[in-house]
Amino acid sequence: MKKIVSLLLTAGLTASLYAANNENTGCGLGSIVIKDQSTVLLQVIAATTNGTSGNQTFGITSGTSNCDKPTNFVSNDKLNQFVGENMDELAMDISSGKGETLNTVAKLMNVENTQEFSAKLQANFSEIYTSENVTSAQVIDSIAKYM
Repeated sequence: MKKIVSLLLTAGLTASLYAANNENTGCGLGSIVIKDQSTVLLQVIAATTNGTSGNQTFGITSGTSNCDKPTNFVSNDKLNQFVGENMDELAMDISSGKGETLNTVAKLMNVENTQEFSAKLQANFSEIYTSENVTSAQVIDSIAKYM
């Protein structure tokens, strides 16, 4: 079984590295092995292969297996660390619509128009800091909605 999977993976990687993904099944081993996904059955097989092989998340984070590596800030360790260490200061800056921590977050998120961005965050402060127990990950996810 390992030989078959290895052979399929090797052949699929070289033959269809840049093949288009099916929106229903996404990227991963299933999109490589099952190239023709024109029927429901083939899409189910591709999705099942993605789910059982457990490689789709690796493909997404590494940009392999027909997956595009996100340029999104969610994978930005510096942003996660900065927000985690500066939650109170960031809350104060967002509530006032300006400040050094807010500017740093905008830079880490590659936001070009920081004034517009700051104004959006200020207007939606209660949606970003939903409670005193909000986590830094929740804050980052909420901020992403206003980019």
